[in-house]
Amino acid sequence: MPEKTRDETYTSILDRADGFFRSVAAAQPENLQCGKGCSLCCYGLFEIGSGDVPLIAEGLEKMHPARRRMIVRRAQEILTRSNHPDLRECSPAEKKSFFARTESTPCPNLNERGECLIYEHRPLVCRTFGLPLRNADQYIGDICELNFRDAAQPEREAAAWDLQWEDALGAEDEYTIPEAIVIVARMRGWLTKLS
Repeated sequence: MPEKTRDETYTSILDRADGFFRSVAAAQPENLQCGKGCSLCCYGLFEIGSGDVPLIAEGLEKMHPARRRMIVRRAQEILTRSNHPDLRECSPAEKKSFFARTESTPCPNLNERGECLIYEHRPLVCRTFGLPLRNADQYIGDICELNFRDAAQPEREAAAWDLQWEDALGAEDEYTIPEAIVIVARMRGWLTKLS
């Protein structure tokens, strides 16, 4: 895999992630069970970076207003129901507890058929979930219980997404998808009141 350059845009990194995922799917279809309607990775809150916030904003902007209102409302409900903390001010123990208690929370962008409503504008982590992970030469392992179950180690390593392409998140750069949606909705004037 080529080295990351200083002037690499976030869009080109997203394109690289999509291309890498497609190449793994073509080379190892028997090891990659991801497909339309598979939404196992769409449950549970997790961290995304600030680079994903404008991406989500663009996806919401392109939606029909009724669908956008539904997603914003779901995001608001998740924040309220989960007692969502400010991740940028949490201790590691508080974050771990929060993510544990929200592990079955569906993404607000998930429809009833298990499809992502902002698929073309989904965060980087969503684009690479299901692939094994590595950090440069260090293989980290599998993260999806459906994929690479019977794969040999060389197959796993060849399919591993290199985390060098993802921004190292500092405390000031951590959001969840519902939180990003509500931030965007507030900035764009789309926020609705919860009853």
